[in-house]
Amino acid sequence: MPQVLTANRLSDGEVVYLAPDGAWVESIAGAQILTTAEEGEAALAKGVEAERNQILVHAYLFDVAPDRRPVKMREIIRAAGPTVRRDLGKQAAA
Repeated sequence: MPQVLTANRLSDGEVVYLAPDGAWVESIAGAQILTTAEEGEAALAKGVEAERNQILVHAYLFDVAPDRRPVKMREIIRAAGPTVRRDLGKQAAA
């Protein structure tokens, strides 16, 4: 199953995703889709390096559908933003 690498940015706590160019983006739409174990391991190594450099915390891979939709509820909520107020975060931007 395809995967995406996610983490939280330390400077503001925002959920971020690893993009194909190696940048960390706030939208899952810009995330790199990892389709092999080797791609997943390489991406996770980038996450561990960013943790070492105190840019991110808790980098991990999660499963997505081929169109980047998260499979599990936890990741659906993280991709959409805070659930307590729809006028804040990613929900407000949409």
